[in-house]
Amino acid sequence: MTGGNATEGDADESRRAALRRIALGESGFERATVWSAVGFALSYVAFDATAAVGVGSPETTGVLAAVTALGAVAFAATEGGAFPTILLAYGPFAGTLLREIGPEPYVLPFAAGAPAAAAFTAPLALAGAVAVAVGAASAVVGFLLSRIAASR
Repeated sequence: MTGGNATEGDADESRRAALRRIALGESGFERATVWSAVGFALSYVAFDATAAVGVGSPETTGVLAAVTALGAVAFAATEGGAFPTILLAYGPFAGTLLREIGPEPYVLPFAAGAPAAAAFTAPLALAGAVAVAVGAASAVVGFLLSRIAASR
């Protein structure tokens, strides 16, 4: 192998490693999974807490969406990666959309007279689509913020 080819091969490997790092992150999926589950639980019960103090459902939904997007950007800025950022955003959006457009809260789908499975799957599918959109945008913004911080 000549010197020029070795340099090109090294550059290609460096680019692949950079893309892998951007897509998967340095933090891994473990942290994103935990925060996704915590976000799901907190956003699901946030509606009860805010209703107790007189805050309406639309306001709660808006605040939860903004906090989720901000958290996703912060996670991505700490080298969280695009796919883990999407996973992280899914939990809070799923909890929020289940409460906002889903069936009556705290009802098991196999209980007598319970809503059809579609009542649960539609908000979860919408949460997946929103998480992909917000997570991908957050990953880009977070990556740019981490690059700016690293250049200082």
